[in-house]
This record gives sequence, structure tokens and C-alpha cells, in this order.
Amino acid sequence: MAGSLTDLAKAYKRRFNETVDEIKAGGLLSEDFVLVLEENVKKEVNVPLLRKDLPDLFEEVVHITTSDAAKLLSNRFIYAEAKKLIGDRIKNYDAVNVDDLVARLPDPELSTYLKMTKSPKGYVVYEVSS
Repeated sequence: MAGSLTDLAKAYKRRFNETVDEIKAGGLLSEDFVLVLEENVKKEVNVPLLRKDLPDLFEEVVHITTSDAAKLLSNRFIYAEAKKLIGDRIKNYDAVNVDDLVARLPDPELSTYLKMTKSPKGYVVYEVSS
């Protein structure tokens, strides 16, 4: 049912957009309704211009995002540098990637260090054949 509702929502969205196109193309007007294009506003800093025009301010506010840092630096490097800063408190944040462990431990030993938990994904209805 959820899949059907998702498909239906897509169909309604497509039909709505087609209707909007027809209204705009035909210049159709109504005394009761008005078609208004609402917009989202995204603010974005012109980084090169700020760097050039206001270098002192730029140095105060410049950073890289955590996702970019993770792309640029290895997890081991980030771990080692964080450990230098916070020492043993790093243990509160320790994490191990499952794929890294799988690549390094054989199957019998691996199960000792992996915890498998199940959680419901949702119901699926199957037809019972007679």
C-alpha cells in the first residue's frame, strides 16, 4: 500500500505540474484563485570575494565542513589528531567501521566482535497461494 501511495503521490504531482503549465500557457485567470510561484531563498557566501575584499574577517570565519574534512583526511588521521587534543576522552567517541573489521578478521573470530540487532522495517503483505 505504501508503494502504491508513493506512486499515486508522484502521479498527482505530475498532473498538478501539467495543470500549472496549462494555466500559464493559456493565460487562464480566475476570480476565485490566483496562481503564485513561491520560492525558497538560499543564502550563499561568495567565498573568493570575501577572501579578497575582507581578508581579516575571512580568516575569522573560514572553515571546512565536517563532511569535507572526512573526504580530505583519513578516519585514522582524524582520530589521531582528536586524540592528541582530548587524550583518553577519545574513548567516548571510538567507532569502528564494520567493513574494516570484516576485511581484517576471519569469520569465526569476527562474530565475537559483531553485534547483530534486528529492527522492524515495516510490513509486507504476501498473497498466500492455495
